[in-house]
Amino acid sequence: MRRYVSDTAELTDEYGIQIGRWTQYRDLGPLPFDAMWCVIPPGGSSTEDVHPEVEFAVVTRGTAIYEAGGEKVEVPTGGVILLEPEQRHVIHNPSPEQPLTILSVYWMPRPEVGEPDAGDGTGRD
Repeated sequence: MRRYVSDTAELTDEYGIQIGRWTQYRDLGPLPFDAMWCVIPPGGSSTEDVHPEVEFAVVTRGTAIYEAGGEKVEVPTGGVILLEPEQRHVIHNPSPEQPLTILSVYWMPRPEVGEPDAGDGTGRD
């Protein structure tokens, strides 16, 4: 069993917030997904982001407001937001006092049925 905590992660400035990529945990080896901690200061917001991956984001501390396509969704501690590929989004921390921490897990989407699979070209798993 291994334990990873956002409070001790190495963070860098990216997307206007603090990011701790899980590649820093070298003992994990290759994973079938990528992950990162996202820490947004009180009253702060990320810059707009868009990427080809599916993103599964778990709010681990605070409350997040995700803004995408003109819609705003509040996500409390323990809540999850699922972002589709190429979905432009901004994350806001509405708290004037508490940092917001999110665990973002992301991966390339699987091909739709009938689409060629990048792996063997057959479109089958």
